[in-house]
Amino acid sequence: MNKKRSRLPRGLRWKSDSPYIWFSWRDSRGKQHQQSTESDDSVKAFAFRTQFMEKGKDYEKRAECQTPEMGKLPLRRVAEFYFSWKTANCSAETVAREKRIFKSVEKFFGSRFPTNAIGLHHIRDYQRERREQISPTMKQPVTARTVNYEMHLLRSAMTFAGCWMPELEVGYQPLREIKRRAGKVATKDQLVTIITEAMANEYWQLAVYCAAVAAGTGCGGGEIRHLQLRDIDLDGGKIRIVREIAKNRKERQPRLMALADWGMRQLLLRAQALGATEPQHYLSPLSLTRSRSAKDKNQKFDVNRPMTGWVKSWRKLMQKCNMDGFRFHDLRHTFRTLGAEAGVPLEVMMAQLGHMDRETSLEYVHIQQQALERAKQLIESEQAPVLAAAQRSSGAADGSATPKV
Repeated sequence: MNKKRSRLPRGLRWKSDSPYIWFSWRDSRGKQHQQSTESDDSVKAFAFRTQFMEKGKDYEKRAECQTPEMGKLPLRRVAEFYFSWKTANCSAETVAREKRIFKSVEKFFGSRFPTNAIGLHHIRDYQRERREQISPTMKQPVTARTVNYEMHLLRSAMTFAGCWMPELEVGYQPLREIKRRAGKVATKDQLVTIITEAMANEYWQLAVYCAAVAAGTGCGGGEIRHLQLRDIDLDGGKIRIVREIAKNRKERQPRLMALADWGMRQLLLRAQALGATEPQHYLSPLSLTRSRSAKDKNQKFDVNRPMTGWVKSWRKLMQKCNMDGFRFHDLRHTFRTLGAEAGVPLEVMMAQLGHMDRETSLEYVHIQQQALERAKQLIESEQAPVLAAAQRSSGAADGSATPKV
């Protein structure tokens, strides 16, 4: 007499001619198959079936990506394959940023619209409608530059799928951009105002410490955010911008002007208060809560990840200073202008800022150390009033050595 077999979860079954548990599955053509789990234990059999089906889905995804009919897939699906492939050539942060930018394009075409059905009239409709929208972050109409970047990503994804046709290449016209030769430049009086206003409001102090580093080194916001403790050499008066975060993917060691040294020391005190003590810890740890108040006792930080940014606090600070539209990145232009006014040679400034002349492939890493030290002295003399105001404001903020978190 056969032993009575146990009842199985849905999707699994016993076979009369086998001691093992089996299940059925269908391939991409709809053909049904039978598969043994090689086990008579229902728990193990269920786990086997789950893993088998997941592997089958991955295989179908790869096969779907390799098919010449990829253009028939919805744009959102093609974008997944495209950005997944792009990780082989670009940093994860760059790909993540482009995926966020591409969301508006995916939303316009929906989840079912075939990629190869996108025509020139669709692209022109998108350009027109997108320009009429208001950016939720910038609080102003979406710029032509933004739309052109989104269309660049669309063209790249369609090219990847093999459906960016010659008629699209010929007929597509980017929107006209209003190009500025350089960004805005803050005067020394404006820099004093920024620091004075920020030091009176703890919500803005982190942004202004980073601003002091930017105005005193020429570094970009992304380079400052990704600094780790091991990249900071206060005794040597410099920081290290590693290749992975450098604007031009070339490592450099900018000198810290006195203003940057003040901001960096404030950031280091803050980082230590948040638990950043090891060389690999970030100078500006990531907040794991939405609260930015130093009074929030439950606020936690991840010292192994950098903060995402200070856009909101910077924008409010600029409104307070009557400097609407002045971007954090404009501090980089401010540094370059102060250097020019101080008579610092162009080549020295390019080494400090990380600008590289691709045509002649100049290797600015060979610039004499004396020239960099001279540049530091010249720029510090220009920034002396700003540093004095920063030190006065810092001392009068609360009379305490403990920095605001």
